[in-house]
Amino acid sequence: MYTIRQVSDMLDIPAVTLRAWEVRHHAVEPARTSGGYRAYSEQDIADLQWLKRQTERDGLTISQAVAELRRQRSRQPGSAAPQHGAHLADCEQLRERLYDALAAFRSDEAKTLADLGFSMYGHDTMISRVFAPLLVQVGDRWESGEASVLQEHYMTQFVTQRCFAIYQVFPVDPQQPRALAICPSGERHQTGLLLFALFLRQKGMEVLYLGADTPSDGLEALIAEQRIGVVCLSLTLAELQQGALALVERLREAQPHLQFVLGGRGFAGVPAPYEAWTLEGQTEASAAQWERWYAALREHGRPDQAGMHGGERHG
Repeated sequence: MYTIRQVSDMLDIPAVTLRAWEVRHHAVEPARTSGGYRAYSEQDIADLQWLKRQTERDGLTISQAVAELRRQRSRQPGSAAPQHGAHLADCEQLRERLYDALAAFRSDEAKTLADLGFSMYGHDTMISRVFAPLLVQVGDRWESGEASVLQEHYMTQFVTQRCFAIYQVFPVDPQQPRALAICPSGERHQTGLLLFALFLRQKGMEVLYLGADTPSDGLEALIAEQRIGVVCLSLTLAELQQGALALVERLREAQPHLQFVLGGRGFAGVPAPYEAWTLEGQTEASAAQWERWYAALREHGRPDQAGMHGGERHG
């Protein structure tokens, strides 16, 4: 349940407007606490967001929007506010507000916004349309000097922690190959790797996630003991590319059956055969590439990597 202040902050609707929508138009009817304070449910928030979109994007008055909501509800009793999927504009607005809250180190507001996004859009949309673009945005602004090192670090940590929190939610399909996810020794940027590991977990693959700055000693034995079939490496530092490719060759020699996925701008420009193993970072455009890779893995046991070139901008 959410207070009127939280809802006002999340949806960028003044509290006085929320009260007017409730009293004059019966837009929503929030519950009341024992002290008489309004307590909004997630359904209330979804309805209010839909109503706001109708008034701002489609030009309806609030009374017209409420009437339309009731008409749609009467045709489908008990249904939620008609969403027709998560609108990209809504996700962009959520991402911008989340960025602003994190840039100002307003942790409570950022947590509330993220909670709202997960409740309304689900894991897939939040990861692909909010978190992944947010990481690219903060990386770009850090490189241009618009965001400080502390802001970049704080935002990255926030996204990483939220991703780890949902990592264990997805069930594992034992019929699928196991994956190992690492950043080679010296590489400390792991958010791109984490997003790809989440993609695999959502698909039911078990992922042994070792993350940033993984030492190479003992990897061959670990891969053999844990029956790893796919090794995912993420690299942002081009100067570490030669060492990373040497590690790939070492692992291939020890376990010829291994499949590799290389992501991150540090792998940009790699020669064959490594070029065919690269996947772009998760964006709207590259999401289909990830899906094609996974579909080929499921159908043939080894992805057809032809045409799957590129490099993730922020690994």
